[in-house]
Amino acid sequence: MANVGELTNFILGAFKSEDDGRVALYHYLKNFFPTETLVSPPLINEFYSEALHNQYWQERKTNLQNDVQEVVQRFFSQGQDSFRLDLLWDISKFQIVPITQSETLCLIVREFEQTVTTEGETFRVMPESESRAISVRRTNLGEVVVRTYSNLTRLQGSKLVPLKSDQEIFYDPGMELKRGALQKLRPAQHTQVRFIVENSKDTLITAQFINGFAFRLSQTVELGNINQESRIFFPLKRLERFYIYRPSDPYYMELISTMERALLMLQTHKEGAFEFARQAFDGGQIAFDQIFPDDKALYSRLRELAKWISSPAYSRRESPPPEAQA
Repeated sequence: MANVGELTNFILGAFKSEDDGRVALYHYLKNFFPTETLVSPPLINEFYSEALHNQYWQERKTNLQNDVQEVVQRFFSQGQDSFRLDLLWDISKFQIVPITQSETLCLIVREFEQTVTTEGETFRVMPESESRAISVRRTNLGEVVVRTYSNLTRLQGSKLVPLKSDQEIFYDPGMELKRGALQKLRPAQHTQVRFIVENSKDTLITAQFINGFAFRLSQTVELGNINQESRIFFPLKRLERFYIYRPSDPYYMELISTMERALLMLQTHKEGAFEFARQAFDGGQIAFDQIFPDDKALYSRLRELAKWISSPAYSRRESPPPEAQA
């Protein structure tokens, strides 16, 4: 059967305009799959699911289907390989249904996840927000797979099913990012990042940033650690707060420890306490705003630090502590 590399080369000669569905299919296949991946109806249907997350293609379902079906049909008509066009979804008839209640969304996701659960696996589903749900699955090998779902569903027969998971994170049994696995995050509505923690002695992360309805590659980066790239680090940590026990999270515990050390330095009038406290406060405030907006321990320490560093005495780097509030 033909592979992705052969199909993308063929599509290059079929571009008509920037909003052509073939442009989106080309970039999707080129940026999301190895060239040796075999082209099959499930692969094209997966592209449809991904594209329909974007309102642009929701409003142009028929055009998208016509463009893609035409180029696939022309491609396979040139060779000896057969392709079951009848197995492609008719997305022109898709009914996309947004779910407005988190309980209903979680129920739909739970029923869907149950259909793909194998023996020895367990999973749980929880709301991420009113319009998003998280599935946390533990495999029979002890590994953990986290998937998130938007509120977009489609009618399949008489049932509603999730359109597609929009983020997917793989962990080893020790809850470290699984090496060699393709991790998928969506830092913003029209931005995706796909990254791999390489199977090497030294941690090396390769990441690709994909933008827009045409799935264009905007940037490729190599990192020594995910905390070097905020577009990966913050979205991942925001997600992990729902299923990682915070006292076991090194980043979280380092935040708390740093702020407690800053408070102790202020209370004992250590040299350099003011500058250290300002830095600790700034780091804690970013974490509170970006990752842990509901964390009481973090909030209480931020409030205490703010009281000390905003006092006139400490703003002039003088030693008397602020007066205790009643």
